Amino acid sequence: MDWQHPKPFIIKHNVIEDEIDLLGHVNNKKYLEWMERIAWEHSLSVGINEATIKKLNKVMVIGRHEMNFHAACYTGDTLKIGTWVAPPSSSRKRVRFYQIIRVHDGQTVFTGQTLWICMNLNTKKSTRIPHEFIEPYNQ
Repeated sequence: MDWQHPKPFIIKHNVIEDEIDLLGHVNNKKYLEWMERIAWEHSLSVGINEATIKKLNKVMVIGRHEMNFHAACYTGDTLKIGTWVAPPSSSRKRVRFYQIIRVHDGQTVFTGQTLWICMNLNTKKSTRIPHEFIEPYNQ
């Protein structure tokens, strides 16, 4: 697989009929769902969970998504969905990247990124990203 990052976090997904739209391919909103799913699974895999969020009273929220569609996917396609995080772009922001590769031909069918912003749960305002939200991804 030709990943744009040397060590992405990867999950496998098989496209099902319910993900197909009237054009006969995966509906665009499914890619957004997959982005959210893999971001959360990646966070959980490094130990960042709801308990961590509550303890720190901080959470990462979406500031902006970028979604780039390179090829269509269809029922039965097996996909590898990969993600990785860049170093924080500021004390309050971090970018997460996504890449989806169709297994049978190795084609990158989707790339994207999300700008995440750290938010204080009480004030609902942006705040500094805590060490506990950065260091686990560097392990």
